[in-house]
Amino acid sequence: MKYAGKGNSERILAAASRGILDWNTKSITLDDCIETIRREDPEIARAAASVLFEYFRHKELLDHLVMSSVSRGTIRMEVKAVALSALAQALFQTAIAGESAVNVAVEHLKHTRQRAAAGFLNAVLRNALRTVGKGPFPPDFPDLLKDRWNRSYGSEKTGEMIQACSENPPMAYRLRSGELSADLAEVSVPLALAFTGDFMFFECSAPEVLFRSEAFLNGRIYIQDPATAMSVTLCKPFLRGQVLDACAAPGGKTVLMYDSAMDHTDFTAADRSAFRIEAMLENFKRLAMPSVKAIEMDAVKPHVPRESFDLIFIDAPCSNTGVARRRPDVPWRFHRQRLAEVVALQKKILDGLAPLVRSGGALLYSTCSIEPEEDILQVEQFLKRHPEFQETASRVLLPEVHHDGAFATLLVRH
Repeated sequence: MKYAGKGNSERILAAASRGILDWNTKSITLDDCIETIRREDPEIARAAASVLFEYFRHKELLDHLVMSSVSRGTIRMEVKAVALSALAQALFQTAIAGESAVNVAVEHLKHTRQRAAAGFLNAVLRNALRTVGKGPFPPDFPDLLKDRWNRSYGSEKTGEMIQACSENPPMAYRLRSGELSADLAEVSVPLALAFTGDFMFFECSAPEVLFRSEAFLNGRIYIQDPATAMSVTLCKPFLRGQVLDACAAPGGKTVLMYDSAMDHTDFTAADRSAFRIEAMLENFKRLAMPSVKAIEMDAVKPHVPRESFDLIFIDAPCSNTGVARRRPDVPWRFHRQRLAEVVALQKKILDGLAPLVRSGGALLYSTCSIEPEEDILQVEQFLKRHPEFQETASRVLLPEVHHDGAFATLLVRH
């Protein structure tokens, strides 16, 4: 639904405000919010997403500014979401002046069911901007995750990771085949990263050039972070025979394995969502991967005979703490109960899929988390329960300016 009758500035504010409201009230992710905006008003989706990214990177500051500017300490969530979006624009975006951001927010509220609060919003925003000053404003990051990272990785590395997560990451892509055109090569920088093996990754400073390029349109370019290649390089010697990507959707790791596999390798991509499988098959068709089979399957209770596969690739559901560069809401969604729940789910998936690996085959377990409970400790417990497996390779990538964080381990069955 395009915000009819509104100028671009108000449409951007309206979309960003709705994203903040939905994130706070519907327990959905930032990715979900942005996907909704893309469906309903694609023309302004990128600009609205930028506002949302700035909000989550400065969440503590912006929440405090709004609430400290409310004299009675209460504000309707619909109005608060507009205030937060306007402040994110005023303080952290150069495309709109602070005064203009306030005016757009006030006018927007007049067009909604909250129009009676327009004067109140005007006072809140102007008071907040007077209070905060000109900055600079360091990135916000929740203490719970910061303390965990300090204990696991030290304060210096934690500071580097938080800084990396506070900056807009460049668009990263992989060249699947052929060469870059001259115009795309001009706006692309190759990434020389040891963990990507033979894969060719680039950073692009002009996404509009990439999206109109012949290489992208015919499937020779795939948008993905270099960290995704680390797990595939670990299991490359086992990319033969029957290969199952057990938690495949949206299919990025399947594409990596397909592009790296030996001849006569049969791929099956599985997911428990029929909708996601349909979208994944469309993607495989676009990328000229017609031989990849897709099945609907619950990885906890797979309906597949024992010892059916030479390699099972498990990109497990996780807390996503390694990808906070591209999903800045992740640190604010992290809490101990959710961590315990996802660790329990990972255990069930590992135990459910282990019997499907043939003798001499392998299981590749990966996450986009850097939390020990989901990674090293999870594997240690798995090996105690399944002594028929042996860990032969393992790696943790911490998020940096050129790539996300990730974990992967290769477990070979005797």
